Amino acid sequence: MGERAADVDLLRQSMSALRVALDIDIKHKSKNIRAGWDSLGISLSALGELTRDPSTLAEAVDALRTALALRDSKADQLDWARTQSNLALAQRYLGDVTDDRTMLNTARQGYGACEALDYQTGAPFIWARLQWNIADLSLVRYRLDPDPALLSEAKTHVTAARAFFVDGSDYQTERCDDLLTKIKTAKVARA
Repeated sequence: MGERAADVDLLRQSMSALRVALDIDIKHKSKNIRAGWDSLGISLSALGELTRDPSTLAEAVDALRTALALRDSKADQLDWARTQSNLALAQRYLGDVTDDRTMLNTARQGYGACEALDYQTGAPFIWARLQWNIADLSLVRYRLDPDPALLSEAKTHVTAARAFFVDGSDYQTERCDDLLTKIKTAKVARA
């Protein structure tokens, strides 16, 4: 809710609650520790994106790396891919805020690891979100390195995402349309 409403206070409250819950899980050696690190990382990532605070985003990356290290990629590939995708998203935000091409390339490698699992049929919504995220990352990378191949990659991935979202998610379809407009604007500016 805090992310959609762009409510910094709500995101900070969420983050505080997640920290307390994670501390309790760690203290009691709960089975929920992985999920706690993942949830904290997602919350920090949303807050860092909204505030454009590199330290919050770096903390999100650290939390999500911890969560990923606690996951077995072979036991539950989709669960692992969700965490990997969340980590790549946090890296995308951090790379964008700090103009760090290496971080953006690391994010792309993370998304690539998710693509390799090919879960379009088994988890199409998650797959479509991955496509949108790759398109968004390509556009950010284009800002720092205006290679037209990045715009082509962005358009290919967001078009695939939109084809899925158009039948049921107006919010996601609008996000795809916004990204397509940004891609078109970048192409026009390049010409």
